[in-house]
Amino acid sequence: MRQWLDDARGRVRIARILSEGEDGPPLSEREVLAEVTDVAALEKLWKLTTSGEVTRDICRCPGDVTLALYDTGNDLVGSASVHPGAISWERERFGVDLVTADPVDLELLFAELGVQGGSRSLLSEMISALGLDEGDVQFRPAGDDEALARHRVPVALRDELRGMSGDMAAKVDQSSVPRMVAKLTQSEPDPATVARQLLAWLGTATWPAEAIAGDGDLARRLLTELGSSTVERVLPDLADPSEVMGGVVWATHQPDDTSSVVALGPAIKRILSR
Repeated sequence: MRQWLDDARGRVRIARILSEGEDGPPLSEREVLAEVTDVAALEKLWKLTTSGEVTRDICRCPGDVTLALYDTGNDLVGSASVHPGAISWERERFGVDLVTADPVDLELLFAELGVQGGSRSLLSEMISALGLDEGDVQFRPAGDDEALARHRVPVALRDELRGMSGDMAAKVDQSSVPRMVAKLTQSEPDPATVARQLLAWLGTATWPAEAIAGDGDLARRLLTELGSSTVERVLPDLADPSEVMGGVVWATHQPDDTSSVVALGPAIKRILSR
């Protein structure tokens, strides 16, 4: 495979990121998610998709997207399915995977190119890095002031939520959400600060139960009510790990996560490189 990559490198003039993996239709029928022709961008993409260790312990999933390479005549040089942390170049020919040396940088590059889904790909690494896998206790318990502080529930909401466990908080009626946001903004007039408080709360929830069906559910609804534009504005300035994690979780629930992932990229790299 290495020899094939070396031979292919000099011929490649266009790289296209296509929808679907190995279970998709012929490459010519796929949606083009991004096209790269700039020499510097091609070089960066090439380095990130060819650096790493070759393994025969191949990923069994079909891959998320496909990277297809073309020459000056727009003829296909070769392709690879992109998997979590790995690239499978010409799998039917070589039967190996390349465990990428810089999977985070590759996901961030895809986001820069406009390819969606980077937040979901990075989520599991962030969960592991921040120790957010749930233990025996799935939800924040009711009546526990220490838990309210530990879970970074905004101070302005603690009296209201003290009597609710995390799973009960997720059941707060949607009609109460505007009132709760108003309480937050009365306590803290700066919307950016409120957004960071909510992101820190969201980013402290453990996975999967609390983050999906506990406090995380309510935090996401409050952020939506606060306003997507407000949330997006604070993302580039986040450094606190819980706030950054909250930003990643927020991004996974947006129709297009690319701008959020790009904005969070430097902070994500700092956290995952520790």
